[in-house]
Amino acid sequence: MSNDQTSSSSETHPFSSTKSAQPNACGSTLGRRTFMKRLGLAGAAALPAGTLLMSQMGARAAGGSSRLTSGDVAILRFLAAAEILETDLWQQYTELALGNLPYLKALQQLDGDMPTYVNQNTRDEFSHQNFINHYLMSKGQKAVNLEHFRTLPGSQATGSKGGKRLTNLLNLTVDTSWFNRYRFPGNPDFGDSFAQIVDLVNVPVIPNSDLPVGSDAIQFIANAAGFHFATIEQGGSSLYASFAPKVTSTEVGRIVAAIGGTEIMHFLLWEDKAGNAPAVPGLFPQLPVAPNGPDGNTFFPGDGTDPSQPDFTNQIMPAPCKFISTNLPLCSIVRPTLTANAGAMAAVAGLTASGLFNGQNSGFFDLLAELAEEADEARRDE
Repeated sequence: MSNDQTSSSSETHPFSSTKSAQPNACGSTLGRRTFMKRLGLAGAAALPAGTLLMSQMGARAAGGSSRLTSGDVAILRFLAAAEILETDLWQQYTELALGNLPYLKALQQLDGDMPTYVNQNTRDEFSHQNFINHYLMSKGQKAVNLEHFRTLPGSQATGSKGGKRLTNLLNLTVDTSWFNRYRFPGNPDFGDSFAQIVDLVNVPVIPNSDLPVGSDAIQFIANAAGFHFATIEQGGSSLYASFAPKVTSTEVGRIVAAIGGTEIMHFLLWEDKAGNAPAVPGLFPQLPVAPNGPDGNTFFPGDGTDPSQPDFTNQIMPAPCKFISTNLPLCSIVRPTLTANAGAMAAVAGLTASGLFNGQNSGFFDLLAELAEEADEARRDE
């Protein structure tokens, strides 16, 4: 879940200590407290009656009658919605990573196990939304259901299972500023901004039709997907971290910490693989050209082949950065973590700006805005 969309900088240094203005990507479509009352979050209807009954019986047997604060419920509801959306986009990736040979082969240029990793990430996201929804029901709360917003067309390429989608992967603007953000001492929570490592504007991250094996076109799409994988998961890492100080229930705290931890695992994997994106002549013109590179091929910035670029080869762990106060030592952390930069509304704004929800109706944005606002307003009940 991307929540820190920034623009490229003209400076040679990829880190800037000036805060760039962040447009309200949500726009007027993100209404407040309008759609939730009408919708009622009737998620229980989307689950089989037997499943719901067993969940409620199990909750009673486990002492699930203990009530959550309204803030804890708001946080869990937004996370359930976010994980449903993640499941939808990752499912589209999995269908093509496993069922479309040209796309599979192109992803394997980043790593031979990429299709398997994509499938595992999809499994994880489904387990997250399934668990959170059932946990809400076990506490007497309604599950979150977005099925009536499943209206967007998906890929027409071989491997796609067809059907309508919640998210749009056919025309994305991918925030790649995470690469520099995690390698320099700056932190968005202190107003720092970071250059894009590569500009990916209005590009597909899955093929919409069958393309030849080994073609530049399919490799470009796979490369863009590799960057998007990391963009989504670093956003999720920050989102969960932003909620940690807000929860009241120790059990909800365990949920936020444990699921948030898997988002970090995902991000570390994907940022490593994105660095293996192969050159695609003519399709990555924004990447610098190696002065003595064979045939003028482009390369991934920071891979050690350009003396003018910092060498980030195999440096995937978060570099220490500013945290809490500039009077304290630098610390290796997830960043950002403050609500303004990493919270629910920031996540919705970043995802909306990326084009992930292109084609959705106003009711969808109203619901996300309502869920996000309630989650961001949650406070620990001391």
